[in-house]
Amino acid sequence: MMKKSGNRYELELDWYYISKENLLKWVLGGLLVIGIGAAAFYFLYPKPDSLPRRAAREVTTAEGLMEKAQALPHAPRVKDELEIATTRLDQARTHLKTGSYQEAVNEALEVQSAAKRLISGVATARGEAAILECGGKVEIQRASRATWEAARAGMQLFEGDFIKTGASGGADVVAADGTMYRIRPETLFEVHRSSVVAAGPEEDKRRSEIKFIVGTIDVNTGEGSRSIVKTDAATADIAQRSSVGVDVDQAKSTGLSTYRGQATLSTGESKVTLHERERAVAQVGSGTISPKVRLPETPTLLRPDENASFDPKKKAPVEIRWSVVKDAIRYRLQIAHSRLFIPDSVIVDLSDRVRNEATVTVNEEGTFFWRVAALGKGNLASEWSAPRKFKVLASGAASSAPGPEAASPTLTLQRSQVNGTIVIVTGKIDSGASVTVNGEPAEIDATGTFRKVISFNKEGLNTVEVRATDGAGNQTVRRENVIIQIF
Repeated sequence: MMKKSGNRYELELDWYYISKENLLKWVLGGLLVIGIGAAAFYFLYPKPDSLPRRAAREVTTAEGLMEKAQALPHAPRVKDELEIATTRLDQARTHLKTGSYQEAVNEALEVQSAAKRLISGVATARGEAAILECGGKVEIQRASRATWEAARAGMQLFEGDFIKTGASGGADVVAADGTMYRIRPETLFEVHRSSVVAAGPEEDKRRSEIKFIVGTIDVNTGEGSRSIVKTDAATADIAQRSSVGVDVDQAKSTGLSTYRGQATLSTGESKVTLHERERAVAQVGSGTISPKVRLPETPTLLRPDENASFDPKKKAPVEIRWSVVKDAIRYRLQIAHSRLFIPDSVIVDLSDRVRNEATVTVNEEGTFFWRVAALGKGNLASEWSAPRKFKVLASGAASSAPGPEAASPTLTLQRSQVNGTIVIVTGKIDSGASVTVNGEPAEIDATGTFRKVISFNKEGLNTVEVRATDGAGNQTVRRENVIIQIF
């Protein structure tokens, strides 16, 4: 630096001396600090997981969970779910080998989710089918037992279970895919494993199957569901949105009547496709199928209106009328206490009605169901009409109905039965009230008991709303949450 001294500038220099040893220590110390900082940053700062490593880890986790699921005691009952999960696991392994790491992760996570559901027991709560309603003598025999037990509504049915009805017994069974089986008296069949198919939106995703021994059943398939009915004589493949009747006599011959939609009847030697209102019979042993015959149309019920009410004190007859069916020789009319029309509940059974009307007198109170079938040449019968109901209530009971300020109807619910995407809602209501479940009307029997089958397309938490309404418009609403698992 420069200092002024008189007229002279004096230059002064400041010198600092550093030894080589100290300089070396400072350099090494600085490098050490930088190294420690870099190491801390590397180990402590969160780094994104390597996709190949994650894919390998997820596949390994999926393999371990699948081993546990396959070793479960109830694994045979969820064989389809295991097969689908195994297929996806194979796909995950293939993606991992070919370097498609993100696809491998996605498939492995799906496998893990399915395996966890199986291990937790969620899948075992859903059988191949469930009993929706039964009346009279109805029994089931579990696949692992030699004894029979009384059937009841809500029971789950699994592969190998048998169900049989007595001379005055009947039941409605709903399969996991929504197919409805109405089992008539003196019938025996075995529940088979449903087929789960990883299909597109336009294809069938699930197909129910039964082995039919003897008796008569009505089968109604829904949207996207099919049914396979096997007998000793033939196999009936019933297409979606179809309504058919299947009967097996004591000689084991199998009759198939297609009322709506389409069904294929096949043996080892023959095959025939039946369309609306056609029938054919397969003979056991020979493998032959009879020529198709035409069935009469189903009558349309005209009066009384649905839920019409009559006063027994007035002793006025109930006038019943239905549509005329072309080529019908006569008609059969049934009136019963039960919606299942089991023999013990039938109070009127007239098979000689030449005209399309009848007049009956009902002296007892209650709710009654009625239906009509047309009979053509060779005693060929149409499908039964969808039943209607009417009520017989004394005027005193009608006049005592609650007014707008009266209490709402009493509504009692049982816990809903969940079977895959199908939910069975059961309860009891005051006489004279109507019930809807998620906006759809439910049928009520003479005791006030109702059952309704609804389905959900959304997995997870769903809400069931039951609404009861009496004659004065008073309402009672109950809501229940159900968990839906889509496999």
